[in-house]
Amino acid sequence: MRILFLHEVNYLEKPIFEMHEFPEHLAIRGHQVGFVQFPEGWDKAKIKSQGFKSEIQGRVVPQARITLYTPQLASGSLFGRLLTALTFGSAFKKVVDDFRPDVIVSFSVPTSGWQALRVAMQRKIPYVFRALDVSHKIRKNLFSRLIFIAEKYVYKNATWVSANNPAMAKYCMSMGAEPKRISVDLPPIDLEHFGRASGHRKEIRKTLGLDQNHQVILYMGSFFYFSGLPEFVREFAKRASGNQRLVLIGGGEQERELRKLVSELDVDEKVIFTGFVSFGDLPRYLSAADVAINTMHRSLVSNAALPNKVIQYLAAGLPVVSTDLDGLRFTLGLASELTLVEHSEDLFGSVIKVLAKKSKKSLPSLSLNPEITYMASKAVINFENLCRTIVSAS
Repeated sequence: MRILFLHEVNYLEKPIFEMHEFPEHLAIRGHQVGFVQFPEGWDKAKIKSQGFKSEIQGRVVPQARITLYTPQLASGSLFGRLLTALTFGSAFKKVVDDFRPDVIVSFSVPTSGWQALRVAMQRKIPYVFRALDVSHKIRKNLFSRLIFIAEKYVYKNATWVSANNPAMAKYCMSMGAEPKRISVDLPPIDLEHFGRASGHRKEIRKTLGLDQNHQVILYMGSFFYFSGLPEFVREFAKRASGNQRLVLIGGGEQERELRKLVSELDVDEKVIFTGFVSFGDLPRYLSAADVAINTMHRSLVSNAALPNKVIQYLAAGLPVVSTDLDGLRFTLGLASELTLVEHSEDLFGSVIKVLAKKSKKSLPSLSLNPEITYMASKAVINFENLCRTIVSAS
């Protein structure tokens, strides 16, 4: 098959997640795979140097080859994004004419997704929307209402909606997607990759300025406004013992606020910001931790999501404390290694209990529910079969 993927972020610079994993794993299975990106953060010169069409090496699977399309915009700034929202239809027609896809798979909604869907409908190309987030709630901005309208248009008109967890599927149906056109397809998380966390503990702790007696609490991911991290940092500052440390891997819109808060609370020596870490290095960093956390506030956007980080933590053998989110509960159930708490402000107390249990007796090597392991290992094949079925029916 010729499969054309689409997202409104920078493929080459965005931290690794399934928008890289599905295309690259499908490419090494023999399919011709294209990807249309939005070059966020790039100036006009960088966009021009990349060119409209280029062949790139995979970021997750180096042997994969992807045809990358980069709309030649004024810039990858906010202005460039707004301009793309108005002009993407004509640009996407050029991509379709060049790549000639059998199926289009989109992660995108406002910047390019609804426009691509209109082109797909005109050209009678099946269009699969891969639902990961509640798009109009991801960021607070003046365009939330317009994004909400775009979401409803996509859910109502896409050939198929593929949700990454049951809670997300329920949300899609509430937005107008027909139940007969929805499936729940687990993301293709590389459990084996994150299972390589052992063996690097001493080395990475030394790199981070930690000794072997420190009790390390770790968060990995984006610092979104609904992350719950400021509240956790405040609790950590009030209640952490002298040998406890908090490691924050990632970055995002809250980083400046978090760094300022850490300084104001005078816990600079206890809170370590690593910045973004490459996908290949993440297992090494996870090996430094004693417990991992997911601090997201309960809300529409977080309840419908499946935080991949939690599955990655568990695959790395870490006990996890998380806010009780529908996407997690419906997907993972009540795994013994996963502690779910109702309110994010209660997280730290549960973290302390997990650390106390671990200090008395080493926890056994943890593993994921066999059903989840099986589903993750089959995710690419299942998605491939979904695309085949949709193409055959079109």
